[in-house]
Amino acid sequence: MGERVLVTGATGFIGSHLVEELVWHGYEVVALVRTSSNLRWLKGKKVEFIYGDLMEGEDIPHLNGFSYVFHLAGVTKALHKRDFYRINYGGTEKLIAEVNRAGGIKRFVYLSSLAAAGPSSPERARSEEDAPSPVSPYGESKLNGEEVVLSYRDKIPVTLLRPCAVYGPRDEYMYECFRMVSKGFIPFIGRGSAFLSLCFVDDLISALILAIRQEHPSGEVFHISDGEKYSLDFFMYMISSFLKIKARKIYIPVWAAWLYALTSESWGVMRGRAVSFNRSKCVEAIQRNWVCDITKAKKKLGFRPRFRLEAGLKVTLQWYKDKGWL
Repeated sequence: MGERVLVTGATGFIGSHLVEELVWHGYEVVALVRTSSNLRWLKGKKVEFIYGDLMEGEDIPHLNGFSYVFHLAGVTKALHKRDFYRINYGGTEKLIAEVNRAGGIKRFVYLSSLAAAGPSSPERARSEEDAPSPVSPYGESKLNGEEVVLSYRDKIPVTLLRPCAVYGPRDEYMYECFRMVSKGFIPFIGRGSAFLSLCFVDDLISALILAIRQEHPSGEVFHISDGEKYSLDFFMYMISSFLKIKARKIYIPVWAAWLYALTSESWGVMRGRAVSFNRSKCVEAIQRNWVCDITKAKKKLGFRPRFRLEAGLKVTLQWYKDKGWL
């Protein structure tokens, strides 16, 4: 029997891929899930479920007997600003405190986000040495989560990964880009050029596995991407070319994007459902540069991204088609 590994956020896009890879490597995988969690991506997988909730005031079980913990659970959209902090910060604090109490952990891996570091400058990619400057409540809450994890660095080995925009099969957020292009239009907020880093999900999973297999000091932070810099124009062009659609660009004024985000968010509050495009997401979308440097991950983790954008998009598009999403 392999070592026991706990995964939070296992039912999500990235978490479900990680579970599959860990099982394939021979680990005994346990997923911490809520009773209301949708288990669709984990059906038929060799994974054990334990139930608990990282929300404030909720209970989680004692977490004894685990060698590794991957903390992927979090929220990218929320009804209220405070919910980002309650879950991404408060939930992380609750989890790592219990992990520390249980003892015996060889490595606690926290999946953060480039949003915690903030956008890059036009002149160069953002490195781990740059002082974090998040621009959104989501980014701030993930940075708060990082800080609480790092506060345990001398008690248990911890590693933080900050991926850029991740895409691949099962991803519902990037699916919206494909869906809009398939309808014949490409929305751009503002008219200035925008640049970003991207990462195919399989490469991120490789980095997560390396975080527990490659020796490195406790408290290290790593940026993860495919190592390239893409213009938003080129990214959207690639999607439209794969879909064989000549999509029309639509430029949305920043003020109109803000108005839409506010209206959408208010409507979500009325319905009691968080929306994908809210003010937090809008303030990230109007930034012109989200580019990260992965030199450190290459040197210290031995990380080598395998999927270029063209290959990753082809796999993703085919999955969307096979599942009837497009």
